[in-house]
Amino acid sequence: MKITSYNVTDVSYHYIGLRVIAGLSAVARREEQITTISHSILKYVNDRALRFMLPEPRGTFDTIGEKVCQELVHFKFARLARGAYELTDMGQYALDVLNQRKHAELRRLMIDVHLQTYDNLRMIVQKHLEVGAIWQPIVDAVRLGNEEYIQSLLEPTFGSETDIVLKEISVKLHGMSSKKVENLLRERVLQKIFFGDSVNVALFRSICDRLISLRLLNTRKISRQHCDFLKNYSPCTLTAPLDAWHVRLDVRLIDNESFTIYLSEPDFTNKETLTRLKKVIDEVLATLTPYGGYYDLPEVRDIVCEQLKIPEAAFDEGVNYLLELTPSPLTTGLRYENISARRKPLVRPGEPLQLYNLIRRV
Repeated sequence: MKITSYNVTDVSYHYIGLRVIAGLSAVARREEQITTISHSILKYVNDRALRFMLPEPRGTFDTIGEKVCQELVHFKFARLARGAYELTDMGQYALDVLNQRKHAELRRLMIDVHLQTYDNLRMIVQKHLEVGAIWQPIVDAVRLGNEEYIQSLLEPTFGSETDIVLKEISVKLHGMSSKKVENLLRERVLQKIFFGDSVNVALFRSICDRLISLRLLNTRKISRQHCDFLKNYSPCTLTAPLDAWHVRLDVRLIDNESFTIYLSEPDFTNKETLTRLKKVIDEVLATLTPYGGYYDLPEVRDIVCEQLKIPEAAFDEGVNYLLELTPSPLTTGLRYENISARRKPLVRPGEPLQLYNLIRRV
């Protein structure tokens, strides 16, 4: 089966769906369940944007409830019976794990059903692991007419074939807006990476967002030869790594085939793992320029995650553990500039001021 949903970008939407179905299965019809899920997801997205000081999300999310229910059926977490959705035994198990806050177990379950259910999602994960990284060009409108600039945007993907590709698309570039040029370049990148398989730009973006929420992918903005890119890579591996925090998951596919992946699940209650994180943070800070003694936390997160091959969310968990030490080796601060969906601040639970995007060594 291929995933086709453009707006189910966060696995948390499925968790909302599980809770709504469990709460309404005995008293509500399908239409009411779907509407409640849509409204609950809209509230979740708006609350998250407010919490992270991000712009208010666009759209009404009217159709997302039905898509979430359809996917829960695909995962065998739910079924339609007597005019309403109800949880299966597997769905009830997923809900129990969610309510018990067994986060690592829940992630493994959700990763397993995603990789098992969706062929194109699994293919995107596998390609990231095989090629190492996928470089998505970010086009600067001011430099749009510079052929050498366009060539530099293509070079990380096409290497020695860049001149050939540039000649093929040069006619199409004339008169295009920067956004359309960006989409065209990203389309060619995806064609190169996935060749025979059809992966369009919008669906690729949506699937990547979901993979980030599953901790199977990281995305960072990076500059190369004076050009900007979104660099996608996976913190996981296909073969047994040296790091103890990479744990094996065997996904059972159809026809008794299997897909093996080593998930990156660092445990920062482990003193050795926490010490390693602190050491790499120190090394990274030594290479960066401070702002009033502080360093940009999202930039530190990007570099440390790629060096250690850990998910972005795991980095935040590890930093929170370091901040809880007495004395803490780190201190944090906040500035309101440059907060975005790709540059989220660190959340500190249980404090009046919860957001931080500056960090420094004590």
